[in-house]
Amino acid sequence: MLKEINIKNFRRFSNLNLNVNNSLVILAGLNATGKTTILEAIYLISTSKNDEQFAICQISADREYKMVISKTGKALFIDGGEINKTSEFIGRINVVMFSPSDLALINGAKGEKRRFLDLELSILDKSYLSASSHYKKILKERNEALKGNNVDLKYLEILTLDLVKYCKIIATKRIEFLEALNVILNDICNDMRIEGIKLKYNKTYGDDIALSFKNKLNSDLFTKTTGIGIHRDDFSILLNDLDASKYASNGQARTIIIAIKLALKKYITNITGQEPVLLLDDVFAALDKKRIESITKYVNNSQQVFITTTQIEEIPSELLKNALVIHL
Repeated sequence: MLKEINIKNFRRFSNLNLNVNNSLVILAGLNATGKTTILEAIYLISTSKNDEQFAICQISADREYKMVISKTGKALFIDGGEINKTSEFIGRINVVMFSPSDLALINGAKGEKRRFLDLELSILDKSYLSASSHYKKILKERNEALKGNNVDLKYLEILTLDLVKYCKIIATKRIEFLEALNVILNDICNDMRIEGIKLKYNKTYGDDIALSFKNKLNSDLFTKTTGIGIHRDDFSILLNDLDASKYASNGQARTIIIAIKLALKKYITNITGQEPVLLLDDVFAALDKKRIESITKYVNNSQQVFITTTQIEEIPSELLKNALVIHL
């Protein structure tokens, strides 16, 4: 459980200290008061992903976690000691965050879905992170080789074999991840009494990956880039076996993403043995009473949850009675 949050020069906050030692923390305030920024600071510590020029974020939980961002890069600390490898820092505090921007998983570009897979799997599986790092390096080398005027086909073949090896590893782990989420999603959909949700991995190659690359060689030589591979794969979100990007309403889309994030929370708990902190940004907006009641049950059964709202009245009274409410 998170106990204290300290933020310096992060987005709108020059200096903010919050005591959050409670199972349910509600951040209430008008738009642009910094509610989402606080959730993003927590998420930042969990993932170490940032786009800031300078900031300091520190969280007190079982230990003290600190991230300092500057123009020269980022520095990570646990209990005051610097951590040199990002892989040894990320995932120490596991969080699952729902944000309205996550609707891009349904309607956004394919890259949004790949980022979702890569981020979650890299945090939970260091072998995935390693394979992904190797794949990106080899992919860059292969693309550079393709751009040459006189392509060395033998060298290209060596790079392709290495790329295929890591492609198999990464695709297998992604598919296993989505299949595990599907099992959990089935239970969540039944529990929330909503339409069936399923995640389907979309490959850009056949079962024989090496053969697929061989058949694509002439095209790659013409376009001077690698046209297939896990860097071009994505996944579909199906609602009652129909493509959610084409058939889901706004309300359904919001419910789908919430269900996926709840499934991810359960998956992380199963894998790590520790329940992640649940961050819900404006989660109750545009939901009917039945959906709100379902989410309320999940919140009550969680170890720690942060919820943002512009109107405290939209928070169910059942939650408010045990909540720490912070007005911004």
